[in-house]
Amino acid sequence: MGNTYELNCTGLVCPLPVAKTKRKLMELQSGDTLEISGDFAEAGENIKRYIDKTENQILAFEIEGENFFIKIQKA
Repeated sequence: MGNTYELNCTGLVCPLPVAKTKRKLMELQSGDTLEISGDFAEAGENIKRYIDKTENQILAFEIEGENFFIKIQKA
């Protein structure tokens, strides 16, 4: 089991949250977990679509109002 990292995207709108997610995932090792949160629901959806195209795994995905939380495990 790897380390857990957090990425706070509060106050950011697309495409910044997806770009920051891509950049952070490149820094992580296989097995690491990235927890992303923010307050722009569309960004959460876009991050999910991006992750679905990769080998990484979504462990949790929640949207409540405009707030989102995603937990990803790096492949």
